[in-house]
Amino acid sequence: MIDFSYLRPPADVYQIKHDPFYIKHGEGKNHVRKIFFHQEFDDYEKQKIKELVASIQQHKLALPPDWCQELTLKYCYSGGFEISKCIQRLQKHLEWINDDNYQVLSPEAEQYLKQGYIYQFGRDHQYRPVVYIQLHMISKNKLHVPTLLNAATAIGNIVTKFMYTRGYVENWIVILDSGGSGLFDFPFSTLSMINEFFSINYTSSLHKMFILNPSFFFNSSWKLIEKIIHPETAAKINFLKASDFYKLQELIPAEEIEIKYGGQHPNLVNFWPPINTKAQNNQPNDEFQYNQRPQTLTKRTQSVKESEYFSIDNNSKEFYNNSKMKEYRIHEQFQEIDQQNSKCCSCKIM
Repeated sequence: MIDFSYLRPPADVYQIKHDPFYIKHGEGKNHVRKIFFHQEFDDYEKQKIKELVASIQQHKLALPPDWCQELTLKYCYSGGFEISKCIQRLQKHLEWINDDNYQVLSPEAEQYLKQGYIYQFGRDHQYRPVVYIQLHMISKNKLHVPTLLNAATAIGNIVTKFMYTRGYVENWIVILDSGGSGLFDFPFSTLSMINEFFSINYTSSLHKMFILNPSFFFNSSWKLIEKIIHPETAAKINFLKASDFYKLQELIPAEEIEIKYGGQHPNLVNFWPPINTKAQNNQPNDEFQYNQRPQTLTKRTQSVKESEYFSIDNNSKEFYNNSKMKEYRIHEQFQEIDQQNSKCCSCKIM
């Protein structure tokens, strides 16, 4: 049994200062929240928590012993504050929690991890973990989907348990390598399946998604897809061809990016277990995480300018203000898509 506590972030994680807009913005059903723990909820959120709790009791759902109101609020967001949808997604999540086919890593799933179909490597400038998914390899080798999701659960659980710090690091970056797949051979069904899996079981976790090596045809088709998904979701997704990989360094230190993706770290040969990319000096333990905030900074923090150390969100505030009217105009489109049970609508992306 591997002890993954070596992946915990160093003590200066508590020096992170999130902009209020990053923590939460919007009103009512248009809320967007990235930080849930150690926060004051507004009246709308509190009301929705009460409604969902009442529905949970009505449906007699058995919650895990460590369940808390922050997780309840996450599933309010997951269902777009529509309680019936929240319950449906929560039920699926609880089934996943109690299913050993997901929660117990099988030898076959471990082999998928060792082969690098999905792996965790590195953190961004604010210690958000980075998860890589090799879409082209998954599609080419026609992997067994339940086994792949077993492997994905192992990665997701490690990230959320050991690499997050409540109130400071509650999101991750996902990098999908499409391998230049064309429009007709791009694994859309695989991407949709992975997205649905993560959005239900690790809801409200996605900070940014990068799709690498998109083909010309896929890149062009995105302009059509972009029109029918939620503006906030669209703002999270970035397409990078090989000549643009350097842009990853706007979020992630070069030494924590593999050479094949424009960074300085040697390309990985061993993908499992995850590699610790930084010396964890003065690493906080569980009790420390809740009770202390150290004043000293590590070299990593000192290397980042104060203005840069605030939340990096690729001008999401400007995007939000400029796209608010667009969101209202296409709201009816969202409703129509949702009624057709589309997988690409609203904010459900991870």
